[in-house]
Amino acid sequence: MCGYFLSNSKLLSDSSLTFIKNSIDFRGPDYQSGLLEHQGWKIYHSRLSIIDPVGDTSNQPYFDNSGGVLLFNGEILNYQLLAKKHFNCEFNSDTALLSRLIIDEKLDLAELDGFFSFAYIDRSGDLKFLVRDTFGVKPLFYYRDEEGGLTISSEPKAIASIFGLSVSTDAINEYKVTRSPIFSGSYFKGVKSLPPGQCLIHGEYFNLEIELNCEKVNHFDESQLLDAIKTGLETRKVSDVPIGLCLSKGVDSNLIYNLANFDRLYSIGFKGDPDFEYLRSNGPDNLTLIEANHEQYAKDLEYLLNLRGEPLSVPNEVLLYQLAKKAKLDGVKVLLSGEGADEFFGGYDRIFKAFSELNEFKLELFLDLYCYQKPSLDSIVFRRFKTLFESVNLCPFEKVRWFFIKYHMPVLFRRLDFAMMAAGVEGREPLANRHTFNFAKHLIANCLMGDKLGKIPLRNLLSNYTSKEFSYMDKVGFPVNLKKVYPEEAYKTSYEIWFEKNLEVLDS
Repeated sequence: MCGYFLSNSKLLSDSSLTFIKNSIDFRGPDYQSGLLEHQGWKIYHSRLSIIDPVGDTSNQPYFDNSGGVLLFNGEILNYQLLAKKHFNCEFNSDTALLSRLIIDEKLDLAELDGFFSFAYIDRSGDLKFLVRDTFGVKPLFYYRDEEGGLTISSEPKAIASIFGLSVSTDAINEYKVTRSPIFSGSYFKGVKSLPPGQCLIHGEYFNLEIELNCEKVNHFDESQLLDAIKTGLETRKVSDVPIGLCLSKGVDSNLIYNLANFDRLYSIGFKGDPDFEYLRSNGPDNLTLIEANHEQYAKDLEYLLNLRGEPLSVPNEVLLYQLAKKAKLDGVKVLLSGEGADEFFGGYDRIFKAFSELNEFKLELFLDLYCYQKPSLDSIVFRRFKTLFESVNLCPFEKVRWFFIKYHMPVLFRRLDFAMMAAGVEGREPLANRHTFNFAKHLIANCLMGDKLGKIPLRNLLSNYTSKEFSYMDKVGFPVNLKKVYPEEAYKTSYEIWFEKNLEVLDS
C-alpha cells in the first residue's frame, strides 16, 4: 500500500517536490524515494510496507535488470501462486513478481487477485502500463498538460498544486448530488481518474456490463457462496504485518468476523448511538470500542480536508480515520471491512427493491432514490446520468447493480483508502473481489431481495453462525450529528453544514 507520482512534463519546477511530498508522503510513512529521474520521467514513491516489510528490496521505484522501472500501489495477493505457475519458484514480494511478469511478457491482468494501481516505464522511457484494479479499490489520477506532458499521481492534489489547476464547477455540482465528482473524476479541471478495470495504454481488461450480462439462476448452493467468501477472506489476510477487523452491527463485518479469527477488533461511534451501544453491551470480549467526541471530530475533519485538498464524501470518513489511528497505535497495519457486499448483493434496499419489480428503467425514480440533491432536468449532471444509463443494455435491476459497482463502489473505496492511509493503515475489503462477484453476478433479483431487505444470501449465511433475528436486524450505523460538532451553526441542517465545511477546502 503506497503512493506514487510520475511525470514527463516539461512544466515541472523546483517547487514540485514540495507539492509531491505534501500530497503523497502520508500514503507511505515507511519509506520515501525522493524525486528520481528515468528516461525523461520524474518519479517518486512513498511506501507503507505490508508484504516484505523488513527488507529494502521491495522499496520503490523498483528498477529491474532490463532497464525498466515499476511504481506500484496496493497488493497482489496471489503473487506466490503466480510465481509458482509462471516461474516455478517463490518470490519475496508481490512487487518483484509483478516486475518479472512484465519484463518476461507473462502479465495477464485478469490473473491478478488483489487491489492495485501500477505504472511501468521501459528502458526507452515508454510508458508500457498504467493500470487500475478491477473494481477501483486503489485511486489513480492523470493529467495531460498543454505541451503534451503526462502526469500521474495517487492523489489529485499533487497534480492540481503543481500546475495551478482551477476547480471544476461540474465536479462541485456532482458532489452536491452524489458526494463525489462521479463523472468528472476529480475536482480539478483536466485531472481524470482512470476507470476501474482499465489500462491507459492497452484499454479495458474487465467489462462489467458483459460480466453482468451472464447466465442467471434463481437458486444457488449456499456452500458455493461460503467457498467464494472464504477464498476472498483468505487472500485478504495475506500479510507480513498484524491485521485487524472493523466490526459494526451489520451483516457484512459480522460475516467476516464469524468466518475468521481476529485478535484485534475495532468499532467507533458516539455515546448513545444505537449500534455503538449495542456493541458496548453485546460485542466480543476483544472488541476495542472507541467513543468519539464532537470536539476531536471537528479537529480531525479540518486536518483531513487540508491533507486531502478536496472534499470528503461522508461524515463517517472522519470516524474511519480515528478508528485507524487507534489500530495503528496497537501495532495493526491492515484493517479489514465489509465494503462491496451491498453493491454485489443488492444491499441498498429501497433502490434495488424498487428496480427488481420494474420491466423498464426509470431514470427519475432512480435519481429520486439515489441522489442527496436531485439534479434539475436541464442540468449537466442529469444529462450525464441519462446518457450513462442509455449506454447500458441490461434489465432495470442489473442496470442499477452495474451503476453501483462501477460508479458508487469506487467512492466507498476512496473513502476507506484515504481515511486509513491518513493514519498509516491499509484498508482491505474481503467481500469486494472476483471470488464473491463471480458468484453474485449469476443471481437474479428474486434471489437477492426479500420483501424489504436485500442481501438475502448473506443474511441467511450469517444466520448459521448467529441467528435469524440478528442477521435480519436493522442497522442504524454510526451517524454524525454535525449540529453538535458545530453548535454555532445548529440552525442549519447537518446536510448543509457538511457541504459548506467540505467545499471550503476548494476555496483555500
